[in-house]
Amino acid sequence: MIQRIQSFLLVLALVGFVLLFMFPTATFEAGTTTSSLTLMPGENTMNEETGEAFVAQNSVLLMVMAIVLGIGTLVSIFLYKNRIRQMRFVSMLGLINLVYIGIMFLATIPDAEKTLSRMGEVSTTYSVGTFIPVITLILIVIAQRCIRSDEMKVRAADRIR
Repeated sequence: MIQRIQSFLLVLALVGFVLLFMFPTATFEAGTTTSSLTLMPGENTMNEETGEAFVAQNSVLLMVMAIVLGIGTLVSIFLYKNRIRQMRFVSMLGLINLVYIGIMFLATIPDAEKTLSRMGEVSTTYSVGTFIPVITLILIVIAQRCIRSDEMKVRAADRIR
């Protein structure tokens, strides 16, 4: 099972989805305040001096999507006996990952910047958590191609028989 290259790539993607919970997505600096956007809702604080809390509206959605993607990747690893189903499942995971990236870049980060802009000029620094979904998307696409390649090899072997 793990000896297949696509299974190894899916395990790496699973590790990437777990790492999303450990690294911040972006760090914002507004005046003297520094805030990090993470997938853990309790850690998204804005201003310690005033006690004002900041939680991006879509960070909970991103957290749920990351959990779904992680569980889906784990399930897809064990679908190795039915390559067609595994290929479809991995394709669906790639689409969900693409939606995740879109929500992150088009909704969550701009929303956080807009919320913090009332405190002054906002400087955004992208962290490791921003690039992990892109890397996992690449791993998922390569795994899907490897699954398709295996299926084509099996079909060719069946034709020869």
